[in-house]
Amino acid sequence: MSIFVCKVCGHVEFGSAPDTCPVCHVPKENFQQKDNIFSEALEKSPEGGAKHAPVVTIKKECKLLEDEACTDVHVKVGKITHPMEDAHSIVFIDCYIDDKYVARISLRPGVYAAGCFHTKPGGKKLRVVEFCNLHGYWQTETDF
Repeated sequence: MSIFVCKVCGHVEFGSAPDTCPVCHVPKENFQQKDNIFSEALEKSPEGGAKHAPVVTIKKECKLLEDEACTDVHVKVGKITHPMEDAHSIVFIDCYIDDKYVARISLRPGVYAAGCFHTKPGGKKLRVVEFCNLHGYWQTETDF
């Protein structure tokens, strides 16, 4: 599958570049095809999966929205807690359902490399992508 990365904000698109980036709203010409971003990260840091691969827990019953159907997607970056320091941190976590971008959690040092997406029901495949400022892009895919 073709992978396109926004040169401005780092957003990842699967299949083809969008007309406009859904995160920073720059036009299509700001996307660059980079089909190997995930394998490159693994090559740079073969043991890095323990600190980088998103750990995903899906909770089908969300209590936040009492009158709406909601599925929670809890994400923790790595089985081993990832550091969140100026020199080494997770910049963002993105959520995709059936390879369509849903939302982003932006992170900074001072918070944990974790978050929750409250999603509407539907879809078959969940993909979570995170970006580490030192070790690049990492992802986890699972049935939704």
